[in-house]
Amino acid sequence: MRRKARDILRDQQGLSMILVLCIGALFVALSAALVYAASVLTANANRQLLEQEAYQLATSFSDVLEGELNTPTSSFAAFVNDSFMTSTAYGGDIYGSPSQPYSYTWKAADADTSGAEEITVTLRRRPGEDAEKLNLSGVGQSVSTKSGWRDQLTSWQSNDYLLTDLQLDVTVTATKAGESFAYTVTYDRQVHYPVSGYTFDDSTTVYTWSKDTNTFASPGLSSINIKPEDAERIIVPHFDTTNPDKSTIHYTRGARQSTSTAQE
Repeated sequence: MRRKARDILRDQQGLSMILVLCIGALFVALSAALVYAASVLTANANRQLLEQEAYQLATSFSDVLEGELNTPTSSFAAFVNDSFMTSTAYGGDIYGSPSQPYSYTWKAADADTSGAEEITVTLRRRPGEDAEKLNLSGVGQSVSTKSGWRDQLTSWQSNDYLLTDLQLDVTVTATKAGESFAYTVTYDRQVHYPVSGYTFDDSTTVYTWSKDTNTFASPGLSSINIKPEDAERIIVPHFDTTNPDKSTIHYTRGARQSTSTAQE
């Protein structure tokens, strides 16, 4: 009887030891899981902090460029208006198709990047919503001699007549500690183009108009004098795209805007 009791006791002690070992292993595994979870949370928090800093750097730099873009005397505005927006060297038909992207990068060692390792500015150009109204290919706008044509011609020639000829994408990418944030703003460019002349109907002969008169003239040809009783004619304006009035150039935010993050 005593031997049986001792055997039972030994069995219980063995089970207790196994149970203790299992519980100990469980606590070790749980501790490891907690340590791993804490490290993951810390890493995610650090990454989110870096992403937030990169976001602030990109958007702040973008705001600075927006101010420069509408300051005619700034070097950024001069490059955009005198080169990028007017030259086919950046690809594409200026008023007919998008340009190739153009990028420039500032590194912390080269200039003050306000805490970023580097900042990259990428420009893209595309035709604006009023590009067709320039009548460079076909007729985008015209007026009939039977419907207040003098008022319309006066409007076209006014410095207040602005066309949204082009759109400009400005993407600022800020990089810090391996985290990058790209912020893109699309701008509509408005500008006044002087009228270089007018054509009638399907003719390619260009005439100039004497303001507040009914008379159109072309060198070496007879003048055209519009009379109310004459048959209807279609007057087509042609704008001098080589000579925009730069004093009227203004950029406003367009419909497109995007942000993105990327880990390097």
